[in-house]
Amino acid sequence: MVTNKIFAGMKMKLRMNRYVALPLALAFLYTPTFAQRKKKADDEVRPKAVLRVESMDKAQQLDSGCFVYALPRTVLRATVTVERSIFTAGPYAAYAEKYLGITGVQKVNGTTYSLRSAALDSYVEADERHLYMVHPADNMKFDFLKMSRDGLMLLPESFGHGGESGESGEGFGAVDWQPFTTMAVDAMFRDARQKSSTKKPAGEAIVEEADTVEVELPVHISQKAKTREELASEVAQFIFNLRRRKYELITGDVDIAFSSNDGLKVALSEIHRMESEHLSLFVGKTVRQTATYTYDVAPVPSQTSYVVFTFSAELGVQPPDGQGRAVTLEVLPEGKYAAVNITPPAEDVGGFRLRLPDAALVRLLDDKEVLQRGRFRIYQNGKMTLIRAKD
Repeated sequence: MVTNKIFAGMKMKLRMNRYVALPLALAFLYTPTFAQRKKKADDEVRPKAVLRVESMDKAQQLDSGCFVYALPRTVLRATVTVERSIFTAGPYAAYAEKYLGITGVQKVNGTTYSLRSAALDSYVEADERHLYMVHPADNMKFDFLKMSRDGLMLLPESFGHGGESGESGEGFGAVDWQPFTTMAVDAMFRDARQKSSTKKPAGEAIVEEADTVEVELPVHISQKAKTREELASEVAQFIFNLRRRKYELITGDVDIAFSSNDGLKVALSEIHRMESEHLSLFVGKTVRQTATYTYDVAPVPSQTSYVVFTFSAELGVQPPDGQGRAVTLEVLPEGKYAAVNITPPAEDVGGFRLRLPDAALVRLLDDKEVLQRGRFRIYQNGKMTLIRAKD
């Protein structure tokens, strides 16, 4: 009996403890809710600072404590080297075949142009259509330098990186030269004799300097004017004499001793120069110049072909609407993010607006001939996205 009473008392205590514990547990569970409501009410009284990013076209002025960034834009740079060839026909071109056996000699002066080389490059500049002013929050955490290093945004010190866009080039300078220095053999020897000592008797043989070749002056210089054909005949004979002397020097069939091989090389070089100079009286002379032109093109998403300039062999480099064949820059986007669903950010949404660049195959074409090609990142062909700063 006593035992039963003890067990009955214990049951009563457990029931009483259960009734007391339940309200305490409920009170404990509802305590955070009350705290959250109180915290929320405090936040409504003192709102938390938020990040604001607005377009510069909407911003009236640059506020203190703000900074500006721009989205990058890719500019493609095409550099071409053009050669200009100025040909002056020889005064004895009409007699080249008769006295030298050379056929197909050009008899008319002319200037021609040709594309010698081409190169493609790119640089990044600030896109003036995407300038943003940032009003940072006090507790904002964002790595601007990393975004700048990754190329997703440009800070003001990099806005003008890459140089000025547009056409530039030194062009061709003026040609100031005398293509033909000697028109007759007699005239050349007459100049050489005038430079020598006047004490030498007339008709004495003069030996040319620099270990070249011994040349005899004519005993008599006719005062009668010679025809162009007679002058051409004399120059042609002189060329043959130079070739014969060169052959004799090479084979050793000449009574001239050289102290070293360098002396022989100098003699042969001088004979070759004289031969070329007189041969040009028949075949003409060509002067070549080179000039470099640089063209910058900023692609737009809606266009894939750009006429950089026109070119012709007669006129050289001309404006895009000029005469000649078109030299175009072809930009073929790869569409790396075409299958990615990226919703363009709204203008009134807080956060950093960034642009993911697309890749493109770029070719520089001379009509249909590929001058140069390359693969480049084209920012303006990419997609806009939004990155929020951490609290």
